[in-house]
Amino acid sequence: MTKTTRKTETASRLMTLLARPQAPALAAGALIFLILFRRSSRFRFFARMFGFIFTMAISCIVGITVAPVMWLLGKPGLTNYVVARTFALIGPHFCGLKFKVEGKEHLKNTPMPAVFVCNHQSSLDLLAMGAILPKNVVVMGKKSIKYVPLLGWFMALGNNVFIDRKNRGHALETMAKVAVYLKEHKYGLWLFPEGTRSHQTDDSLLPFKKGAFHLAVQGQIPVIPIVFSTYYPCYHQKNQIFEPGVVTIKVLPPIPTTGLETANVDDLLAKTRDTMAEALKGIKTKPTGSVLPPISADSAKKLE
Repeated sequence: MTKTTRKTETASRLMTLLARPQAPALAAGALIFLILFRRSSRFRFFARMFGFIFTMAISCIVGITVAPVMWLLGKPGLTNYVVARTFALIGPHFCGLKFKVEGKEHLKNTPMPAVFVCNHQSSLDLLAMGAILPKNVVVMGKKSIKYVPLLGWFMALGNNVFIDRKNRGHALETMAKVAVYLKEHKYGLWLFPEGTRSHQTDDSLLPFKKGAFHLAVQGQIPVIPIVFSTYYPCYHQKNQIFEPGVVTIKVLPPIPTTGLETANVDDLLAKTRDTMAEALKGIKTKPTGSVLPPISADSAKKLE
C-alpha cells in the first residue's frame, strides 16, 4: 500500500466519522474538554484523578487475569511485577507523572529475600512503585484493603500480605510467618513503615512502625530503603492540584541485619529512618506544568 493510498483511506474514514449524526456532539464535547483542561487547574485535577483511577482499574484487572496463569506456570511471584509494569506503561499517559530512578544497582545487586521500606505519601505511590518494583516481591497492606473491589481481589490473588493492625498478637504472628515464607521462596517484601499516608508537603517523614524491622531481624533479611520525592510541587489533594512532573525515586544501599537481635530493632529503625530522611532532602520532583508555590509551616498545619 502506497503512502498516497493510506492518506486517501484515512481521509475517507475521517469523512465517514464526520458524517455520523453524533459527530457534532462529540466534536463539541472534545472542544469543551480541551478548553476546560487548558484553563482550569481544578478540572485538570479531576481529569487526572480519573486517569489514575482508570489506570489502577486496568492494572488490577490485568493482575486478576494474570494471577491464575502465573500460578499454573509455577511463577506466582511475577503477578505483582506484571501489574507494576502495567502501571508504569499507561500511568504517565493518563496522570502526567514520570519517574526518574537513582540507585537502580541496589535493586539488581541485592539477592532475595529483602525487605523494601518506602515513604508513603498518597495513593499515587502505586505509580512510583510501578516504575521500580522488582520481580518476586509481595506487598504488605492493611487488612481492610482486602475488601476493596479490584485492588483487594488482585492483591489476594497475587499472594500479597494483609495485616490486622488492631490485633498486635496476630500482627506479630503474621510477621513471623512472613519472614519464614520470604526465606523459603526467596521473595522480597515491600511495605510502608509510616503505616499511613503522610500527604507530605516537605521532606518530612512520619514516625515509623516497628513491624518491618522486627521481621527483618527475625529473618536476618537486609532492609533496602527507598524514597519518593515529595509530590507537592505537582500534586496536592486538598488544594485540588494535579499537574505533570518528574518524580525522583532513590534506592539506597541495603542495610544488613546479620547478627542483629530483637534488642537491636529500635536502632535498626532509627538508622533506616535517618538514612531515608537525609536522602529525601537531596531529591526533588521537577514540575513540567503549573507550579505550586512553596508552602509555609503555618499553611502546612492548616492543610493537615
